[in-house]
Amino acid sequence: MRAAALVPVLLLAAGVGLVAVALAEGGASLALVLVVPVVVGRSLEFALGVLLLIAGLLTLPLAFPPPATSGEVGAAFPPSGASSDVGGLVLIGPVPIFFGRYRSLPTRTRVLVAILGALALVAAAVALALAAA
Repeated sequence: MRAAALVPVLLLAAGVGLVAVALAEGGASLALVLVVPVVVGRSLEFALGVLLLIAGLLTLPLAFPPPATSGEVGAAFPPSGASSDVGGLVLIGPVPIFFGRYRSLPTRTRVLVAILGALALVAAAVALALAAA
């Protein structure tokens, strides 16, 4: 593994750690707005954690290897008539939105993802309730 690929992982881990420290020490607070957890803070640990998270997200392309190149220019892109195997999933609260190739997933898989999203939302709500108590 390339050393540059570890940089975003380390930045993200350090950012999450500092935000967690700020939450534990009272320098930040956690709230649930609609279905989105929101962290608000005023401490130095929180500010540094957010900056490290942003740096980790900006350097995230370093974690992935560059595409293999052949002798042709534009070889990384499929021909215009070829189908691609690209798809994705966005969870907005417990609501899964599938796009690309993932739109043709079986109903069973879609229901499972919705249940997991709902469980994640419930876990965030429970964590918020425990933090407020």
